[in-house]
Amino acid sequence: MLRKTLTLGMVFILALSLLLVSMVTCFTYDAQAHDRLICTKGDDVEIVDDPIPGWSCSWFTHGH
Repeated sequence: MLRKTLTLGMVFILALSLLLVSMVTCFTYDAQAHDRLICTKGDDVEIVDDPIPGWSCSWFTHGH
């Protein structure tokens, strides 16, 4: 009985640990995703962090 309880407890702790790692990884990845600019000039297209002078730029959300 004690062995079964300890085994179930360890499995529960392992499952919670995996869930925690998954959540931290997910939130860290989402925090790194940031808005970028897509700039166009004629047929040229660039994805940048800062606007390019003389180009038409608009924001888009990366990964969402």
